[in-house]
Amino acid sequence: MTDLRIEQLAGAVGRSLIEAARQPLPEVWVRDEGRITEVRDGVVRVAGLPSAAADELLELESGELALGLSLEPGSLKAVALGDTSGVSVGSRVRATGKVATLPVGEALLGRVIDPLGRPLDGRPLYGTLVPQKLERRAPQLYQRASVHQPLYTGSLAVDALCPIGRGQRELIIGEEGTGKTSLAVDAILRQKNTGVIGVYVAIARRRVDTWQVVETLRRHAERWVVIAVSQDASPGLRYLAPYAGASVAEHFAERGEHTLIVYDDLTAHAIAWRELSLLLNRPPGREAYPGDIFYLHARLLERAAQLSTEHGGGSVTALPISLLEGGRLTAYIPTNLISITDGQIVLSRSLFASGQKPALDAGLSVSRVGGKAQPQAVRALSARLRLDYAAFLELEAFSRIGTRLEERTERKLQIGRRIRRLLRAQRLAPLGLFQEVVRLMLASEPALLLRIPEAAVEAASAELSALAESRLVSVAGRVERDALLADADRRALLDLCQHFVRERFRRGSHASAATPADLGDPGIP
Repeated sequence: MTDLRIEQLAGAVGRSLIEAARQPLPEVWVRDEGRITEVRDGVVRVAGLPSAAADELLELESGELALGLSLEPGSLKAVALGDTSGVSVGSRVRATGKVATLPVGEALLGRVIDPLGRPLDGRPLYGTLVPQKLERRAPQLYQRASVHQPLYTGSLAVDALCPIGRGQRELIIGEEGTGKTSLAVDAILRQKNTGVIGVYVAIARRRVDTWQVVETLRRHAERWVVIAVSQDASPGLRYLAPYAGASVAEHFAERGEHTLIVYDDLTAHAIAWRELSLLLNRPPGREAYPGDIFYLHARLLERAAQLSTEHGGGSVTALPISLLEGGRLTAYIPTNLISITDGQIVLSRSLFASGQKPALDAGLSVSRVGGKAQPQAVRALSARLRLDYAAFLELEAFSRIGTRLEERTERKLQIGRRIRRLLRAQRLAPLGLFQEVVRLMLASEPALLLRIPEAAVEAASAELSALAESRLVSVAGRVERDALLADADRRALLDLCQHFVRERFRRGSHASAATPADLGDPGIP
């Protein structure tokens, strides 16, 4: 071959190499895939994913997601977070390398979503949303501050007898049909115009019950979010629901805002975890619950906190709800939750059946830290109310035996029955702070309260509250603004109460109602 020919070949090869170098390199996609070897009751066994981690999200061939929960030699078990009808043995499974997250932000206010952030109210989500992990570490001790601000529920029985502070965890516990959800929802409604954001988590609730709560919040609440999982949802979604709610509440708390989260209810959450654990072949313990059931709720409720000013000063207040079966307060899940929380509101079936709402059992209910946040205006008038009311309930039970009672004992019963009527709450009508103070003023004056017929106590207290708000405008403003009741304001309110009762029930009868104009001027500025 001539030298010229060699040079031509070399030049062609060089040009080819240069041209090839200019072309973009082909992209190489590396994907970790496995195969399903078993499908049973929403739980899938996957082989061929050695890099998968616990709590990692897996993508099934059908497009649904699954959550890896149990790592075993050569395989892992994952719980499907959706419909498994399109999943079969041999289907491909892809590891995503991500844990369960939820998009959070202002766009969630007024919306209903599932634990993965998918809207359930028929409208797409708009606005800026940032992903937040569902499983997060609770605030550390140095990030917390003491509970020092009150959180009003609008229920006189709770605010006076078992006060709640922002950042507290107060358990609501009772049998089926004793008003647990109503009490918690009314607490969310009371936060209107206070800036507190309400987060309601419906765990395995009937759809009709959940949407009734949603409609109530739409009509009466201001800033709220609902995370809902129905009864027929997969146990994986039911398990994730309360952690999703905690993530939403934490997002706003870390921005310096205050949130109130209701878990309705954690008994259903424990049942979902028991179901998952049995499907994963984990050893059962007491009442067939797994050994980590305490940790399940402890790591959730510890996320409620009052943050220090250095960390924004926001707060997450938790109202978990637990169901009593057969009235057994010593059952496994209730005792676990009582030991985790900062107090409990126990609702009595017998009180509820008698018409007392909320049916709060003063002898069993307690708030361990909320008293430190109770405002002075309420604390000054309710110092002995809880003990006296609990003593009345015991005395009333004793009086049913039919024993002849002394005059002094009968007087205590008459006062207690009237106080019980004062503590009744109207559904969807939470009280303001000044309205509670007016009722507590009546409760703190037994001689005054006895002049009101028992059947007229509720109507009279409502009339008196309306009269006080119109006559004592400056006093009402100071109480609502500062939560303080000065001596002069207390005397003015007491004078108005005495004048009202004297004129309204001057003949010991309540046959005709007196209007504020009929009462004249008691001489109060």
